[in-house]
Amino acid sequence: MTARSNTAGLDVRRSAAQRLQLVLTGAPFIPFGASDFEDGRERALANRLVTTALRRHGQINKVLEQVLEKGTPKRAGLFEPAMRIGVAQLLFMPELGAHAALHLAVETIKRDRRASRFAKLANAALRNVQRQADSWPLKVQDLVPAWMFKRWMARYGETQALRMAEMVLDQPPLDLVFKSGVLPGQEEGGFAQIAPLLPQSYRLAERDASVMDLPAYADGQWWVQDLSSTLPARLVGSLAGKKVLDLCAAPGGKTAQLCDLGGLVTAVEIEKERLKRLQENLERLNFHAKMLEADATQLDGVGEFDVVLLDAPCSATGTYRRHPEVLWHRKEKDFAQRATLQSQMLSEAAKRVAKGGQLIYCTCSLEPEEGENQIEQFLNQHGDFKLAPVQADELNGWAGPIDVNGYVRALPCLELPNGCAGGTDGFFAARLQRVA
Repeated sequence: MTARSNTAGLDVRRSAAQRLQLVLTGAPFIPFGASDFEDGRERALANRLVTTALRRHGQINKVLEQVLEKGTPKRAGLFEPAMRIGVAQLLFMPELGAHAALHLAVETIKRDRRASRFAKLANAALRNVQRQADSWPLKVQDLVPAWMFKRWMARYGETQALRMAEMVLDQPPLDLVFKSGVLPGQEEGGFAQIAPLLPQSYRLAERDASVMDLPAYADGQWWVQDLSSTLPARLVGSLAGKKVLDLCAAPGGKTAQLCDLGGLVTAVEIEKERLKRLQENLERLNFHAKMLEADATQLDGVGEFDVVLLDAPCSATGTYRRHPEVLWHRKEKDFAQRATLQSQMLSEAAKRVAKGGQLIYCTCSLEPEEGENQIEQFLNQHGDFKLAPVQADELNGWAGPIDVNGYVRALPCLELPNGCAGGTDGFFAARLQRVA
């Protein structure tokens, strides 16, 4: 290893450990960009180190419990994130070389003021990991918190729960939604490999460019939106000339769908910066919506609408393929706390639905407290609404995400249309109709 490669390798590991440390304290993982590493290979490696440590977080927990008999030292700076990245390389990234993985992890710890006194402990522990690299009893269920796996088993069964846990390891593909009348291949440059999912939705399995550098991005011919996230707006039918209220609208994928369907859309978002981002996204697509900075629990004066779509703030457990840290940041008690806010928003949204109109409620959560339970409670309290079950023909014949009650309940391991691989985000949606 040359001095240059050693220094660069150490810089990458130290930066990765610093970024992982932020995530371990509750922050979302923000991928490294060009401002962090000019060299694309170093940037890609740093991101891969952190994401591997996050996707394997639960299994790494089990390993560290074995090799650190007294537990992870407290107030030890970069010790824990550097150890996690070291274990990730030794067990799950063998192509990087065991010697380099061990050496650079220990060097990262040595050069951190608060961690340096634990360098010998780190060296001994990582050598232990290296010696047993082929014999660690790694279990799929350890990829998610034990309490969460228990919930999944109770609700979906052991086989499904194991499939869901295993998908923590999958890097999700990129799903695009094309504007009405636009077909992939018509845009300048074209897409080399793109697979149809549902009308207007396509999957780009591989890409070697950033989203903004993909064909027709600047022309506003498409936007990024995971397949399951497109389902709520597919339930509203034709919107030509209809008034639509889109609550908690940013970043704007569903808003774009509603505009594309011809709706007269009012988009509501409580945060100014998120509203600004939404506006920018719609401008690129040449769509127009009325923007309203407001709290979705206090919507006095906004009037009535033919369709109201509420994408309620939630635990986001369905997005764990994109954000594996979300599984470890959540506590079981969080679901009930978030459900209170969701219930308030749902009741407020109902007041804005005109007679005969539709109310679509959705979340990117896998938890019944934030989905099915919300709707059952709402219907018990609002006799002027009824459930309007979703039919497979509304999803181009795809019955996979529709449960026996007519709810949309998309699981990450769901079989997709046209045999597409790669799964989808977990999502829930229900359609309600005002009858009085």
